[in-house]
Formats: sequence, structure tokens, C-alpha cells
Amino acid sequence: MKHDIQQLLQDLEHDAITALDNGAFHQWSQNEIDALHLALACERPLLVRGEPGTGKTQLARAAAVALDWHLHPVTVSPRCEASDLFHGFDAVRRLADAQAAGSAGGGIRDDAHYWLPGPFWRAFDWAGAQAYGPSAASQRAEAQPAPGGHVILIDEIDKADSDLPNSLLEVLGSREFPNPVTRAAIRPTHGLPLVLITTNEERELPAAFLRRCVVLTLEPEEPYPRFLVKRGQAHFGARAERPANDCLGDEVLQTAAAQLAEDRRHAVAAGVPPPGLAEYIDLLAALRRLAPGDEKAQMQWLDRLARYVFRKNIVEDSPQLSQQPPATAKGDPAGS
Repeated sequence: MKHDIQQLLQDLEHDAITALDNGAFHQWSQNEIDALHLALACERPLLVRGEPGTGKTQLARAAAVALDWHLHPVTVSPRCEASDLFHGFDAVRRLADAQAAGSAGGGIRDDAHYWLPGPFWRAFDWAGAQAYGPSAASQRAEAQPAPGGHVILIDEIDKADSDLPNSLLEVLGSREFPNPVTRAAIRPTHGLPLVLITTNEERELPAAFLRRCVVLTLEPEEPYPRFLVKRGQAHFGARAERPANDCLGDEVLQTAAAQLAEDRRHAVAAGVPPPGLAEYIDLLAALRRLAPGDEKAQMQWLDRLARYVFRKNIVEDSPQLSQQPPATAKGDPAGS
């Protein structure tokens, strides 16, 4: 079944804000919208590049909400194998069942009980995957309805070796992989999923893999403080549809953005990882909770706390990156 891509994404517009189920908000850029259209239309993975904290993972969550599709998140580790994307085998449970059955004089269950469908199995064949795993019987009884579509997030693929992206290409090219029990081909029953892959570029990805992806590089808009303030308004301003006493004013957002931009410049000059959007949002979240509705107290807390969020790398002979507070305190927002 082919999806009507234009119909699915008709409500996405530049600067539109999508509320996520984890309480965060995503503000769409035109680049993100265009890349998402292209990936869906040409049925290619969307590889998202960018420095840590630029919202690469959040983009996948926002896409799942915008499409009203089911999200299958996978965080890659150095121990992750390509097969983990398709299925796993619960050898520990099988051994425990075998030992229990041996002492009781019985037998173990069939292999379908121990094979665990991975994200691609569930996305390709939602109904068929429910026949496997320890909860298969209860899942069949509940008859879980199939989602309208699937988004698979493969987070930080650069932490895996080249076998993983190469295996991914093979499956997406052939659009099938074998059922580990029956050996029958598992194919998409309701169209291909959207596969969104993130990388922090800690390791170079295979050239063949890059050629077969739509690539989006998340770069902040210029000037950088304005980019931060826009994101701050999306999360904590009036556009986030929060109560008035739960919002942050523009002065707080602008002051925090200016401080981050300065600390970021010093970090880049010192050759250490610079702070970015993630640190900015963390600080704003803290200010909102420490002094709800009190902008004066929020500014005082900002002056005291920003150094611990923005200056995470102390560099010798670089006083601009020091966490030492000023010699004279400017006030005590806690009221002591």
C-alpha cells in the first residue's frame, strides 16, 4: 500500500511547533520538512548529521507524531549487531525453561516463543510479528491493530561497525529478510517504513551507504542567538501554549542565548566541544522550575547557573571557560 506523502505531511510548515509525547516540543525548519518529503517519496533512509544536541533524535520523534505513525527507537552501541535490527533470540530464557523442564520431566516450548521480533520485523509485518516472543499468546488475544505506518529510528549509527549499515542497505534494497524460524521471506505488508538514522560522525560511514541515503545536515540558523531564542520560545514561550506563569520571558531567553553564544565562541577557540541547543534548553528548563513566573529571580538564577551548563570543558589558561563565580555576587534568588 502506497502512502499519499503530500496528504500525510500537509500540515507541516516552516516554524510550526509539534508537541511530543515526552513533554518536549519540536520547531520545524524548512530543510527538515523538505528532506522528510524526499525520504518518504523516494523510499530511502534519511541520514541526519549534526553536532550533538542539535535535535537529530527529536526529529524522528516529531516525524512519527506528524505522520501519526508508530516509532521504533533503536540506540546503537558498539555491541550492537546488524541482526538486532531484525530479530533476537532469548537464549537465557530458553536455558532457564530447559532446566526447569528437565527437573520436572517435561519439555521446552517451540522456538517461536524465544525469537524476539526486532523493529524491522514489526514494521514490515506487524501482525506476523505478534506470533513470536513470550507474550505472543496474549498479544494475539488482544489483536493489536496495525499502525498507519512505522518510523524506525537508528540512533548514533556511527558507534557500530560497517556490518550494520551494509546489512541495512541489503534489506532495504531487497525489501525482505528471512523469518528465523520458518525461513520464509518477511516483506512489508503496508509499505516501507520511514528509516531515520542519526550520526555524530565519530566514525566514517561506508561510501555506498551514504549514496543510498537522503542526507540532512542540521545546522543552526544565523545569527546563532536568534536561532536559540526561537527554539526557546517554542519550548517555553507563549507559542508552546503553556500557562502564563509557566512561560519564560524574552529577556531571559535572549540573555541565556547571548551567554551561550559567547561561551560557545570561547570553546571553539580553545578546541573543545562547544555548548549548543541541548544545553540551552536544559538551562531554561531549570530556570522555569526554580523560579516559576518570577522573571527577576530567573535572571538571578541564570547568572549563577549558566557556567555549569555551558562550560563543561575547563581549559588551562582560558579564564573565559572557568566555572569560578564572579568575585561579587549579584543577589540570592533563593532569598537567603
